[in-house]
Amino acid sequence: MPDALYAYAVAPAGSLPDRLQVTGILPGAEVLALEEAGLTALASPVPREAFEAGPGCRTEDADWLAARAAAHHGVVAALPGTVLPLAFGAVFSGEAPLRDWLRQRAPRLSSALAAVSGCTEWSVTLEEDAAQHGAWLRHADPALAQLAGKAEQASPGTAFLLARRLDKALAASRQARLQDTAQALGRLLQAEARHLAPSRPRNAAVAGWSALLAEAAQHRLRTALELEAIMLSGTGLSLTLSGPWPPYAFAREAASDA
Repeated sequence: MPDALYAYAVAPAGSLPDRLQVTGILPGAEVLALEEAGLTALASPVPREAFEAGPGCRTEDADWLAARAAAHHGVVAALPGTVLPLAFGAVFSGEAPLRDWLRQRAPRLSSALAAVSGCTEWSVTLEEDAAQHGAWLRHADPALAQLAGKAEQASPGTAFLLARRLDKALAASRQARLQDTAQALGRLLQAEARHLAPSRPRNAAVAGWSALLAEAAQHRLRTALELEAIMLSGTGLSLTLSGPWPPYAFAREAASDA
């Protein structure tokens, strides 16, 4: 039986209908719009035990959790206009605590909503294929190419020492190029983004950013990044741009204590 409210997002008061025709976090869960302090919170009645530690907790079930996370995003993505999405798992013990949460944070949340108005979030990731990057540098860097040539022609003992020098020089060259490329991308993103935050690297990623972009900036940035991706092609470094997304990263900072 529902005894808690699962919150999806915050929007300006009056911007959404009282009930939305979208699928909630759980099958059959209604999505309600609760207005307080000039804000609207989107939430669904849920059984609290499903989300909190205890015998009825479901959050250790990976399949259940993945389905719920997808449902959370589905609600947020279906909302029209300006919204501030909350992180997955924002559960309140009832309507009164949720309204109190909105009142206490109204100025900060209203300011954040104004900041994301007319914007979407884009994710930019710099990735490295270490083997390909190293091979490219061995040919593109004259000093490394010369050292590699000497190691190939040297006697076994000397070749071993030169190979160790080459490995160290190659590692330093890789790191320097990664740093230079990441810094250049950061400057490019900073020039276009209304808000920019580092994102957590995954898999082969060595750097990543979440950029809050106005509509006009999106086209300029995509054009610039597509050109940069072409220039990096075949060198062991690659760029990935994904979006548009609701402003999850920006909202995570604005509502960090949700």
